[in-house]
Amino acid sequence: MEISNFNAQENSANTVSYRLPRMLPLKEVTYYTGLSSTTIYDMLDKKSKRYDPTFPIQVKLSKGRVAWVESEISEWLECKIAARFC
Repeated sequence: MEISNFNAQENSANTVSYRLPRMLPLKEVTYYTGLSSTTIYDMLDKKSKRYDPTFPIQVKLSKGRVAWVESEISEWLECKIAARFC
């Protein structure tokens, strides 16, 4: 009886489709965007001439570790591509 109960729980867990966001370290953000790390941090700095309020803000994961949400970087790039035709 326990086995069928376990299978029922497993099946109900499979129906819930929650996907964890993929986090990109700075090295991958520089790769995908073609921007240097200096440019990326300038785009995040409100005092910089390169400041871009549309650029995704990094997530602080721990004291010395930050990353960006992959879907936000992807969306930002898609907007830049679409803006070519405006």
